[in-house]
Amino acid sequence: MKTLTLVCSSLALALSGFSYAGEIDKSHIQRLGPVTSTTSQPLSKGAHADALRANLITQLTQQESVNIFGEKYRWTEANSTSDKSGWVAYQVPISTQRFTQGKLNVSGLENPQVYLNGQLVKSANEVTLTLANGDHNIMVLADGYQSDAEFAIAWQGESEVDQLSYTSQDTQRVSAQQLYDSKVISALSLSPNGEYLLQSTTEYRPETGDKAIKVTELIELDDNQVIYRWQDNRPASAVWSEDSETLAFVANKQIQLLDVESLAIKVAATNLENVSGLQWHNNSLLFSWQKPFKADEKATSKRFQALEDRWSYWRNNSQIYQLDIASGVIRQLTDNKISSNFADNNSKNNTLLFTRHPVDYAQPAHGLTQLFELNINTLTETLMGEFRTFSGVKYADDGMYIVAGPRFMDGLGMQNPDIEVNDYDGQLYWRDNKGNISALSKDFDPSIGSITKLDNDDLIVKVTEGDRAPVYLFDKSKKRFKKLDTNMDMTTHIGAATAKSNPMLVFAGTSATVPQKAYKMKLNGSPKVIFDSQKQSYANTRLGKIEDFDFTNKHGHNIDGRVYLPADFDATKKYPALVYYYGGTSPVGRHFTGRWPFNLWAAQGYVVYVLQPNGATGYGQAFSGRHVNAWGKYSAEDIIEGTQAFLKQYDFVDPKRVGNMGASYGGFMTMYLATQTDIFAASMSHAGISNLSSYWGHGWWGYGYSGVASRGSFPWNNPELYVDQSPLYQADKITTPLLLIHGNADTNVPVGESHYMYTALKLLDKEVELVEFNDQDHHINGRNARFDWWDTTIAWFDLHLKAQPQWWNSLYPETKK
Repeated sequence: MKTLTLVCSSLALALSGFSYAGEIDKSHIQRLGPVTSTTSQPLSKGAHADALRANLITQLTQQESVNIFGEKYRWTEANSTSDKSGWVAYQVPISTQRFTQGKLNVSGLENPQVYLNGQLVKSANEVTLTLANGDHNIMVLADGYQSDAEFAIAWQGESEVDQLSYTSQDTQRVSAQQLYDSKVISALSLSPNGEYLLQSTTEYRPETGDKAIKVTELIELDDNQVIYRWQDNRPASAVWSEDSETLAFVANKQIQLLDVESLAIKVAATNLENVSGLQWHNNSLLFSWQKPFKADEKATSKRFQALEDRWSYWRNNSQIYQLDIASGVIRQLTDNKISSNFADNNSKNNTLLFTRHPVDYAQPAHGLTQLFELNINTLTETLMGEFRTFSGVKYADDGMYIVAGPRFMDGLGMQNPDIEVNDYDGQLYWRDNKGNISALSKDFDPSIGSITKLDNDDLIVKVTEGDRAPVYLFDKSKKRFKKLDTNMDMTTHIGAATAKSNPMLVFAGTSATVPQKAYKMKLNGSPKVIFDSQKQSYANTRLGKIEDFDFTNKHGHNIDGRVYLPADFDATKKYPALVYYYGGTSPVGRHFTGRWPFNLWAAQGYVVYVLQPNGATGYGQAFSGRHVNAWGKYSAEDIIEGTQAFLKQYDFVDPKRVGNMGASYGGFMTMYLATQTDIFAASMSHAGISNLSSYWGHGWWGYGYSGVASRGSFPWNNPELYVDQSPLYQADKITTPLLLIHGNADTNVPVGESHYMYTALKLLDKEVELVEFNDQDHHINGRNARFDWWDTTIAWFDLHLKAQPQWWNSLYPETKK
């Protein structure tokens, strides 16, 4: 009687659109075929059967119908079989509301092959499936029907929680594969006359794994037509001649010249390895040429020459060279034991700018930048200044623009000498030809990023403004910034036609819930779309809504935030939530995707709260200055207060099911918060800092970063900061389950930072997990590793915030001793 009850229950679930076990109703299945075109071998036979079927699956998953050798086939309901011979395909759209696992059984088909989301699972009648929370597509390819068995597809969940939904929907929730694989623009370069665009794109495919598919195209901007295309030996360091007639670039260890009119390529110089940074200088090219350091292969030890010697590339030497286009002769322009870093050049004056970085720890941030001007005729070097904060420089007609921190030139860019400032908060300066320097952005709160100079000496400026990255025009004559309407939150790539009186711009970027788009626009015009990832890769994708949520902290500071709602949000339900922050010197930008996929978490049933605590740049110097010598004091208060305000505002969030996470400085914040509050039910720290002293002394950039974040403070003169703010020394206060994730090849924050905390919590008998990612550095960048990293993160929170241990146990089953 128990067996009969289970069968009846399974049948009822299948007919209602849900199933834990039983045959899938054929009304939920679609069929294409049988395809009767004559072939010498069945679909599953032959030397190239696997490649043939993989190609076929790619075509079938993208189309509602397909023409095969002149005959049209369409997907239809699979409510009956056919007496025709030929190969046949079936597909079943399914949805899950949690991690789901079980077996799919196929009967009545000859040599079935099962695919999940376009990827082969197995050629068999029974296959095991593991499904993340989301929307999926199962497809079955077969040579035809068996004569002695009825066609059926059945699902057997591993337990009663492993249910599939077959409810048909026109759209799907966003997936991890979409966010990582979809084609995006990775570089833009516009010719000075605005007629030609050099555009590079990157995409991934499952069959190529971690190897990206990269393409560079030369496009006529007026009609968006491709006139030249590279996939192998793609151009690097591409730069346009002033007349827009020639594109110079590095490819195949050569400097090559493309004539835009004839599309003929000429090799200007060959046997050039490690060449970069091309710039035109009249009828010649300037470039950087690096000589890699080669250690003695017999050496058994390495004597460090400086703190910088921990950097694997520090002993490489780069100098500046000039290539005469007419003759092909190359001459060396700089020669020094220290690398000469090419910055900009002035064709009219026959000069160039470059920097050197001698070892000098005398003042924070314990590095020195020397700015030089080189007379190309005489090769005379003139030292123009030595600076502790410096980011970049551009020539103008009667001077130069400099980007540096607020303390540049003894605090010239500081809004208020009585407040602490953060030298990662970029400022813009002007240096005239007499050497006088003035601050241009002192009263401009956004943090200055990159600058592009127009022919009239105005600038196109990328900035960080709160959690957005807009573009401004800086009018030199009026000394005024004007925001440009780019139709996006985060402008990531930009190119400008500098020679036009009304310059043409091209730019690409995203918004919080809008995938990448690229536009062209004149300064006094409106943006026009030239690339749309949404149409290409997300046309049938549904996303949750996003809302701004700010609050005023107890000190009267406005704390910026935003909230992502699940894709199928229901206000009558109670949801778990995830709180994310960086908490360091950069705000969490409103990117559509990236290493931290907020839209994916929302699609998997979480409400996501992102906030920008004190210390972030882009909110003014006083706000960013609270990053310095604080190490969590202000940020932790803001995160705790913000989470409490968020829970009060959003009553559909279960306050007992809130998790938090962060990376790098944000990973430090996660560990520090665990010593300060029990408001979170589970936490995740990626590449976090547990011991300020060890990070300061061992991280490749620890001493330099600390020179800003802990300006003037060292373990010997401020032990209270280094001990009291280090989570390790307060590990006994931690009660929150903590997941520590770290790449074991991390040179920025060495993996030991997670090991210290893991050791402490294990000895204290606290709930802690440590997961190392092999051969990964500070960021988890590889495709497969990225998916494992995302899975690990959400599986941890499913375990603790949803009481769903299955995904975590599937990823990390207990080892049998």
